[in-house]
Amino acid sequence: MTDTSDATDPGDAVGEADPLTRLLQCHPETAFDYLEFRRMMAGPSAAFAAERATPEDIERLRACLTAMEEAHGLDDPSREAAADAEFHLAIYEAAHNQVMIGIMRQFIRMMSENVFYDRTSLYLRRGVRDSFLRQHQAIFHAIAAGNPEAARATADAHIASTTEALREAQRADARLEVALRRQQGVNLVTSKGK
Repeated sequence: MTDTSDATDPGDAVGEADPLTRLLQCHPETAFDYLEFRRMMAGPSAAFAAERATPEDIERLRACLTAMEEAHGLDDPSREAAADAEFHLAIYEAAHNQVMIGIMRQFIRMMSENVFYDRTSLYLRRGVRDSFLRQHQAIFHAIAAGNPEAARATADAHIASTTEALREAQRADARLEVALRRQQGVNLVTSKGK
């Protein structure tokens, strides 16, 4: 019997990833499924965090937000995207629901690995970074103030904004692809005419 435990398709970027990760990477449209799932989780978790956060939780959220603000000031989208992921994980942990924490740790890990979409490239889009920073600040202040309704509303608005930013990024990428194909066609016609 042949040992195939190390045999992976060299074209398989996910290698030994779990089945959910493989599914999500093979089907890019699942980015919106992920964001739809986040829409169901983000508001309630922020509301729970506003109700249940300990002083230590608030300090962790503050540290994550500070890291995001510093990366923003340094114009470092990669660091800012990483701090963003840590901020959201800190919210789920401040909600003190172990099932939610376990599920979201897995999703945050995949998000950090760009399984759903390239978060850093999203941060490179004009206006997105500023908008996301303001949204994260609003979520933090609502949680720190112990205001579950405001926490839920600001978290829901953030997910809606993220979804729209991703849709716009995809539309822009599609427009660029069409423009490049047109340019290649013009170059092909021009070179044949010579």
